[in-house]
Amino acid sequence: MPRRFTMPLIIVAVTLLGSAPVLLQGATPPNATAQHPFAAPLPETPLAKPLVFNGGFGDYRMGHFHAGFDLGTVRKVGRPVFAPDRGWIDRVRSSGVGYGRSIYLRTSDGRTLQFGHLDAFAGALAGYVQHVQDSTGQYEQDLWPSPGQFPVRAGEIIAWSGESGAGGPHLHFEIRRGDVAYHPLRAGLVVVDNVPPRLATLILEPLDDTSLAAGRSGPLPVALSGGDTVSAIGRFRAIVRASDRLPNGTEDTVPWSVGIEWDGRRTECRFDSISWATDMSEEEYVYDSGRVTGGKGLVVWSPRGFRPKVLRADAPAGEEAGTITIRPGDPPRALDVWARDLGGGVAVRRVMLRPGAAPPRAFPGWWSGKESWSGTSVSFASLPGGFLRLTAPGSSSKDGPDLQLGAEARHATRAPGGWSATFSVPESAAARTVHLPLALRGSASVAALSARGGLVWARRERSGAKFELADATGTLRVGFAPGALFEDATVVAYAYPRSGARGLIAIDNSWQVEPSRHPLRIPARVRLAAPTGTSLDRVGLYRLDSGGWQWIGSDRDSATGAVAGNSSKLGRFALFSDVVAPRVALIKPPARTARPARARPYSRWAVEASVVEAGSGIDARSSWFEVDGRRVPTE
Repeated sequence: MPRRFTMPLIIVAVTLLGSAPVLLQGATPPNATAQHPFAAPLPETPLAKPLVFNGGFGDYRMGHFHAGFDLGTVRKVGRPVFAPDRGWIDRVRSSGVGYGRSIYLRTSDGRTLQFGHLDAFAGALAGYVQHVQDSTGQYEQDLWPSPGQFPVRAGEIIAWSGESGAGGPHLHFEIRRGDVAYHPLRAGLVVVDNVPPRLATLILEPLDDTSLAAGRSGPLPVALSGGDTVSAIGRFRAIVRASDRLPNGTEDTVPWSVGIEWDGRRTECRFDSISWATDMSEEEYVYDSGRVTGGKGLVVWSPRGFRPKVLRADAPAGEEAGTITIRPGDPPRALDVWARDLGGGVAVRRVMLRPGAAPPRAFPGWWSGKESWSGTSVSFASLPGGFLRLTAPGSSSKDGPDLQLGAEARHATRAPGGWSATFSVPESAAARTVHLPLALRGSASVAALSARGGLVWARRERSGAKFELADATGTLRVGFAPGALFEDATVVAYAYPRSGARGLIAIDNSWQVEPSRHPLRIPARVRLAAPTGTSLDRVGLYRLDSGGWQWIGSDRDSATGAVAGNSSKLGRFALFSDVVAPRVALIKPPARTARPARARPYSRWAVEASVVEAGSGIDARSSWFEVDGRRVPTE
């Protein structure tokens, strides 16, 4: 094998400023220099140079932070994967999900290098895994060889890249110590980064019913184009959309650091390290994946008593961090926003905030009926401190509707995607479930909007509480473990008309549990009772997402006629009976060509079949091929 050389690290610092020079507290923007690594440089790279970056450290993934780099393989499988340093194979896995085929290499200095989505293992390791799979008849394996069993040299081929587990062809590469994954550029991977990050949008989110940004009670997007001035009054948190791109990068990634400075205090999201054991659930709180405006901006704020691992702040531990407070009579002040990378590139923008007009007072509600709320014409966002923001769908009118929660009503103001009003949740809902009136009506200029009203089940709780939201009949029960909430929240539920789904038979009405986008640290325990006398055979609990109804669980209690499951998200839930079996068809191998195939260092021969399942999904460990009456490992 030709010997590869590692180029010396060259740092190019690039600072982007707004329409005028911006200096934060001190003489220069925050750390406008390259950051020192935590560990010695790795002698080799996991793929041949030049490396192509498809995903970055700390990027949003469904349910967890991305804990490494995704390295491109030109949309092909079979590129050699090299050991970046000497050591031994500590762990090897084969799975049909997650990282698919993966290797964990322990280096002599204690780092663990993880390689995911492999197509094949190399050398004796391939035979070791195949022997265990053949002897057990099970493809899924998680093996821990002894330290001296598979030693490796720096630059040795240990596998070939692939697309196993999830995603198209690429190599996932992590650097860990114990359960903690470190930013690869701070943990030994040497990359010359001369591409500065970019700032896109600042979103100011009012935190209570007395706060407005530019006259709006809902989130206000501010384009970070330089020279922006915003009128605001009250308390706010900032959500910042920013991006970065490494050299040869094909996708935007999250910058290493994104932060704000207000009133001499800095607050930043910094992606140095992430613990697989304790930090991954915080991703839904750190990223705005839909609870504010979406767009995967970073929430540069934390409540009293909780601070995400990636959030650093000048505010003392235990206090709110990143709160922007503007009082009547305050002078105009600067809110500075930055993004920076590990090569020293910095983007800085300044937004001037000046006091605005106070919000109009609430007025008495008009609806006082007995029927239950129905429909999804209003969305919910819970705010810390016992506040709930309601948003009605958008309209082309210049004036918004009136919204009512409890006995109080407010005139809605323009918000992204509709009209919003924020309410203080009544004390009657504190620590117990109550029936609250919810109503919507058009104002004079939107009289065409049909008025509606109804009762919803609501409960306001502290972040550390163990509690249950349930309707009066016990048809719906949603249990929250202690610490399931990152911050104080109000949870709302109401019944929704029954709906069908391909391959599934609806058992009864569904239930909407809001706010559907509210982040949870611990999954909620959702339980729905079927109508009396209903057979629970093949009945499961499902949640509706953008891809349709997804199976959540099927813990059946025949005594109560209920089915339960754990869900990491709130939203719409229903019971369905899955009566249609999966459809399986063998895939015909491609026809032979006259041109001889390119020789490969390993065989990719396989029997393949397509599986179509529109109901509860496939259990991979209970699905397999049989060849001549013998069960064989099946991915």
